[in-house]
Amino acid sequence: MLGTVLVLTCSTAVAAAGAERPTSNPPKPVPRAAPGTSGLPLPKGPVPGGFATWAELFGMQQRLNSKAMKIEKAARTQRQDNPVGIVAAPENRELRVYWHGTVPDSMRRQLSSRAGDVPVKVLPARFRTSALRTAVRKLKASGATTMAVPQPDGSGVAVRWSPGTRRHTRAVDGIPVALARGASPHGSKDVPLTGRCADGAGYCREDDIPPYYAGARTSNCTVGWPLRLANDAPALLTAGHCGASGVLAYDGGGDLMGGYGNHSIGADHATIGAAGSGRMWDGSWQNSTFTKPIDGWTSTFAGNHICTSGSRSGALCGIQVSYVDSPFPPGSPGAFAYAAESTARYGPGQGDSGGPVFSLTGDGSRVVAQGTVTSGATDARVPCRGENWEGRVCSWFFRFDRIDYAFGNVLSPFFGARIVTS
Repeated sequence: MLGTVLVLTCSTAVAAAGAERPTSNPPKPVPRAAPGTSGLPLPKGPVPGGFATWAELFGMQQRLNSKAMKIEKAARTQRQDNPVGIVAAPENRELRVYWHGTVPDSMRRQLSSRAGDVPVKVLPARFRTSALRTAVRKLKASGATTMAVPQPDGSGVAVRWSPGTRRHTRAVDGIPVALARGASPHGSKDVPLTGRCADGAGYCREDDIPPYYAGARTSNCTVGWPLRLANDAPALLTAGHCGASGVLAYDGGGDLMGGYGNHSIGADHATIGAAGSGRMWDGSWQNSTFTKPIDGWTSTFAGNHICTSGSRSGALCGIQVSYVDSPFPPGSPGAFAYAAESTARYGPGQGDSGGPVFSLTGDGSRVVAQGTVTSGATDARVPCRGENWEGRVCSWFFRFDRIDYAFGNVLSPFFGARIVTS
């Protein structure tokens, strides 16, 4: 039960949607924020790395990610067991590529800093990618961990132990195993961030209408990114644990959206069979005015600054990617990434599953898709922001499923799909 009665109403700043739902999907009027207000709550205080504005930081991050994607593509084409890791933290003002062994001549051109490129620094990785993958697979298979991922610099594996684990391994096949930042040595559960809510009303984040915006409420989760599948059918990307295949999804007002389907193997992705528009709800969870257009998508790298937009927590920023999961199958992008709020004071929670994980374009006016919220760690619990109810779980350290895995892995049901932009 909710601790208090919440009146879920929508602002009159948006044109009324009418008493009945439309039977088709006509263009929706774009909500407009009130003068002098800002939809996305960027972190307060100084911008990291000495940047003058968050727009400058995200501009640098876009350039770093673009170069990193080119390096990864070239390495996959040449079937390299490298790079072991890439750190694209904008405050470094350079791309750090961790390479095990000697860099072959065929890769030197991609790893160089040509005119107009961001600086690239190639650093030694202690272990090769294949050895780290093997260690990660063994740790996951043991059932002793809720997270096992390579360190971004290739120096070992970072873990979060499962609760009740009696023997905490310090090494696997000579690969060092270390506790991740903030993790409890006594173990933690990986909690899917689903939840309950009261119905909304009207045209807003709480109760959207077709075509749906990313970040809108569903009965137990959040709408993810709008897609066009390979056969051009419309769909909404969300978390796979939100509903089994064939289960019907409903929006915040209790109206039928469509059925769940297209569940990924090796990832927590699925779709809702409904049409989406190329915009995302940002701002608070009770919001009818703040949206941003979707610019496209990018791969995710350690050090990236990101935000989330869950339907129960609202938009949250001040979050940075800590780890990127090892690729499976070999040669493909990893399915998961793990991120942490820098002050360990807030984070997404139950009901935010499936919701957008994103960065911003250089001018800060558009969002860039990076993934969908999946789960949080119980040893990283924090007070929840946004809608709340007794027992709701929120975490400053959480997992999200990467959108580049969905689009780039030939085993993914979303291979060949495209994101709807505005």
